[in-house]
Amino acid sequence: MASPGIHETAESSAHAPAAMGTKRARRRFRFSLDPRGQSLVEFAISFPVVMLMILFGIDFGRVFVGWVELNNTMREAANFAAINPNAWGTPGNATAQAEFVRLVTAEATPINCTLPNPLPVPTFPNGTNIGQPAIVAVTCRFSLITPLIGNILGSQINVSASASFPIRSGLIGDGTTRGGLATFVPAVPTATPLSTPVPTATPFPTPSAIPTAAPTCKVPDFVNLNTSQATNKWTSAGFQASHLTFNPLVPPNYKIKSQSLTKGDTVACTSTIIVKP
Repeated sequence: MASPGIHETAESSAHAPAAMGTKRARRRFRFSLDPRGQSLVEFAISFPVVMLMILFGIDFGRVFVGWVELNNTMREAANFAAINPNAWGTPGNATAQAEFVRLVTAEATPINCTLPNPLPVPTFPNGTNIGQPAIVAVTCRFSLITPLIGNILGSQINVSASASFPIRSGLIGDGTTRGGLATFVPAVPTATPLSTPVPTATPFPTPSAIPTAAPTCKVPDFVNLNTSQATNKWTSAGFQASHLTFNPLVPPNYKIKSQSLTKGDTVACTSTIIVKP
């Protein structure tokens, strides 16, 4: 009869080679995995996401640049409407209207944004008197190039822009016409003949034309005045409406806090003033 200690030792010796073989197989399997295959899988998963982010960034940049260009186009269109406010009235001016369409179309061509047809006409909510706003607004259709973003937002999205300029041609707000100051030309004195003729009288030389002095106007006070009233006050003082500049532009209207010319100063009526909030 075998001893228990001898039996257990023999059984342990029989299982030892099998256990060592299993450990070596596991080590060989673990080291047989190629890290390059793992990198390829990670690349295949992350590449579409990275490309989508890049395309989305490109589309966002295109839309933003297009919006900036469209705003610049609207500023030029509003400036044109402010110079030609009666082109859309009755009877209107077909030539000015055609030039407005040509201007907007030419400026918007590089934007890749489809303009509405026909183009919206300028609006004059407060009339066409000098100083009132001329407003131009448009919404165009911008094409996207990112497929997934296009499926979410649509292949085209709306991009809107508007601009406003004060009218610089037309009647003054109170309907009156004001001119500059009257010019003064001094009279040329004439020689009084002597009672006794002078044998060798020398005639007076003919004076050259005396230049006319430029008209001057008194600078009004714009501080704490609303910009909607500034143009009327400026033209009432004898200045030209086109020489009044708002910084920033109106609308929206605001209270003026500073002006480039000192109130009460007498300057040429052709002077330019800049008012700021």
